[in-house]
Amino acid sequence: MKTWQRVAPCLLGLLCFVLVARAQNAAAPSAYDSVHPIIGTAGGGNTFPGASLPFGMMQWSPDTGPDAWYDYGKKSIYGFSLTHISGAGCPVYGDFPILPWSGDLTVSPHANRELYTQPFDHTNESAHPGYYALTLANGVRVEITVTERAGIARFTFPAGTPARLLLNAGGSANSTVIDKKPNDPARANDGYLIRISGNNTIEGEARAGNFCGSPTRYTDFMYAQFDHPIVRTQMWHDDTVDASAKQENARHAGALLDFGNRREVTMKVAVSFVSVANASANLAAEIPAWDFDHVYADARQRWPNLLNRIDVQGGTPDQRMIFYTGLYHMFLSPNLFSDRNGDYIGFDNKTHTVASNPYDGTPQQAQYANFSDWDIYRDVIQLHALLDPQRASDEAQSLVNDAAQSGWLPRWPAANDVTYVMGGDSPTILLADAWAFGARNFDTKSALQFMLKAATQPGTGPHNESERPFLAEELKLGYVPVDKDSTAASRTLEYAADDFAIAQFARARGDSADFAALTKRAGNWQNLLAPETRWIRPRNADGTWLQGFDADRSLPKRPDAPVSSDQDGFEEGNSWQYSFMIPFDYARLIPAMGGNSVVVPRLDRFFSKLICWGEPCFNMANEPDFVVPYTYEYTNQPWKTDDVITRIEQQTFSAKPDGVPGNDDLGATSGVYIWNALGLYPGIPGVGGFLLGTPMFPKATIHFANGRTLVVTREGNGVYVNAITINGQPHNTYWLTLDEIPANATTTLDFTMQENPPTSTTLNAPPAFIP
Repeated sequence: MKTWQRVAPCLLGLLCFVLVARAQNAAAPSAYDSVHPIIGTAGGGNTFPGASLPFGMMQWSPDTGPDAWYDYGKKSIYGFSLTHISGAGCPVYGDFPILPWSGDLTVSPHANRELYTQPFDHTNESAHPGYYALTLANGVRVEITVTERAGIARFTFPAGTPARLLLNAGGSANSTVIDKKPNDPARANDGYLIRISGNNTIEGEARAGNFCGSPTRYTDFMYAQFDHPIVRTQMWHDDTVDASAKQENARHAGALLDFGNRREVTMKVAVSFVSVANASANLAAEIPAWDFDHVYADARQRWPNLLNRIDVQGGTPDQRMIFYTGLYHMFLSPNLFSDRNGDYIGFDNKTHTVASNPYDGTPQQAQYANFSDWDIYRDVIQLHALLDPQRASDEAQSLVNDAAQSGWLPRWPAANDVTYVMGGDSPTILLADAWAFGARNFDTKSALQFMLKAATQPGTGPHNESERPFLAEELKLGYVPVDKDSTAASRTLEYAADDFAIAQFARARGDSADFAALTKRAGNWQNLLAPETRWIRPRNADGTWLQGFDADRSLPKRPDAPVSSDQDGFEEGNSWQYSFMIPFDYARLIPAMGGNSVVVPRLDRFFSKLICWGEPCFNMANEPDFVVPYTYEYTNQPWKTDDVITRIEQQTFSAKPDGVPGNDDLGATSGVYIWNALGLYPGIPGVGGFLLGTPMFPKATIHFANGRTLVVTREGNGVYVNAITINGQPHNTYWLTLDEIPANATTTLDFTMQENPPTSTTLNAPPAFIP
C-alpha cells in the first residue's frame, strides 16, 4: 500500500474528529446560559431563583411562604421580596415583598397572609442570572432585573384587570417572631414603616432579624418609584385596614397601591441599610432611567465577567449545568453592605464609610456582610481570592472593620450583627484562607491582633461572649469538656483547625512565636482520641471519658431529648463524621487511629452511604465531611479518593430542582462539586494549595487573577488517576502548591486516567503540615 493510501484514512478520521469536536463545542451553551437558578430550590437546598448580581445587596426573588424561602414544590407566591441569602438553613431577610393584586383589602394581610397569595405554575417561569420572570395564575406577568443595590420590575396586567400592587413592609422572614415576645425590651424597636412620599413614590423601613433564633437586629430601608402615579391607596397596621392613611408605623404595616387601568406598571426600587435617603441615592445612581432592557443587558454582561473565568470543555449538558450553577451560587454572597457613597452601619450601630483605610494599601472599595464563615471557609473564600483578590480583600477588611467596631471578629455575621451560629472560630480561618489564596490588600496587622485575641482571651460576659466560648477550659485542659458544653468534641476539633490556620497567618506576618505556640495547640485533637476505640470521644472536665458513648450510634444530648442526628458532644454530626475533620494533620491521625489496616476499612464503611444523618457514614450535606474523601490519599489505597469523588458528583448532585444535597450554605455545598470537578480541593485551612483528585472535564481553563492561568486536562478513559504532570514534567504527589502556578504564566496540569483501580502508584501522599 502506498504511503498516501495508509495516511488518508487517518487524516480523514482526524478531520472528522476535529469537525465533530468543533460542532460539539459550538453547540455547548455559554457559561451564562448553562446556569439554571432553579437547581437547589427543592430538597432543602434553600437557594432562590430570583435576580441578583454577583454579591449584590439587592436580590429580588419570589417567596413561596412567609419564611422568604422559595420551595419548588409549593404552588403559591407570597410576594417578590428584595433581600435574600442563598442556601442558609434558617430564614432571614425577605424584606419588602411585592405582589400583584386585583382586589381590595378586605382584611389586613397580617391577620391573614394566606389570603393574599397568588397561584403559579413553573411552566410560566424563567430564571437566569440577573433576571427572573413569571406569569401568575391571575395572568399578571412579572419581570425583574437588578443592579447591585437596586432593581427594576415590569408588571404587565391582563386587559380589564386593575393594576394594583401589595407592598408588605411587614413581610420579612422573621416578622412573626416579633409577636411572640411583644413586651421584650430588646424588641422595642422591631417593626415596620411605610410611607407614601409622592404621587409615584413610596418608602419604608423594616426592622427585623432573629437569624437562627439568635437575637440579631438589622434595619433595611427601601425607596421606590413608579412610572405612573398612584391613584388610590389602602394601608394596614397590624390587624387594621385604613383606606385614608398615607403612612403606617407598626409592628406590621403595608400598602395596596392602585394604578388604575394601566396595562403595564414599571417599578424601580433600591435598598440601603443606612437610610431612606441613601436608598434613594442608590436608585438614582444605579437606575436613573426607565429602561428595563438596558438594566438586564448590563446584568447579562456582568455575570459572564465572573463565570467565564473558568472555562470547562466537554462533559454532558447536565454536568455543565450543575457546574456553572454551582459557580453562580458561590458568587451570591457575602453581600454588599455599603451604599454607593460608601456609607454603612457598623457593629457599633454608627455610620461609617469605606472611603479610606487605616493601613498602607488600596482603599477599600466596599463593605460586605453575611459571612457564613463555618461553611465558606472550606471552599468558597479561596475561589473569591483566586478569581477576584480585591473583592476578597474587601471581604476580609469588612471582618476586620466589624471587629474594630465590636471588639471581636464576628461569628456568622448577618447584616451588622453577630449570630454566633455554629461552633468554632471560623472567621479566623476565613481571613487566613483569603490571605493564603491571594487576597493581600487588607489590614493584616489588625487582623492578626483580632485573631490572636480570639485565640487567647476568654470571654467574660454573661453568655461567655467571646469569639471562642469555653476557651478558658480549653486552655487549661487541652480540650473543651462535655460536661460544660454539649458540642465539646466538635468544638475542640474546630478550635484545632482555627489554631492551625492562625499559625499559618502568623508565620506569613513574621510572627514565629505565635506560629509555634498555635501549631502545637492545633494538635489538641489528640486529647480526645480515645485509646481503646481510637475514635474522637468527648471527655469531662475531670479527665474521664463520657460514659455510655458509642461512636456507632447517635445519642440524645440530654436524657429527655429525642434521638437526633447530633451525637452527644458533636454539633450537627457524630464521631465518625468529625474524627476525620483535621486534614491539616492526617499524617498523624492515620497512625494514631491504628494505621492503614484500621483506617481504610473505616473509610470504606464510612463511604457506603453518601447522605445520612444519625448514622456512622459520610454526609454530603454536612460541611465537616467535605474534605474527608481525600483521607485515602494518606493511606495505601489513594485511588479510592477518585472513586468516592466520582460517586459524590454522580449520585448527590443533579440538574434538577433538588440537585443540591442539603443546604447550599452560601455556595459551600456547591463548592464541593466545583472544585472536585476541576480535580482540585483547597482542603488545608490557611494553606495556599490543593489536594489533587480526579478531574471531571477533558479540559478546564481557570483564569486566576494576576495573569495566573491553570489549564487542567485529562487523558484516557476512566476516573482513576495513573499519573500527573505539570508543564510536561512528572508530578509525584497528590498536592499542588499555589506557588507552582506562577503569576503571568500558563501552567498545564495533566492527569492520565485509567478505567480500573491501579495496583500501585508513583504518587506520594500530600505533605505533613505539622511535622
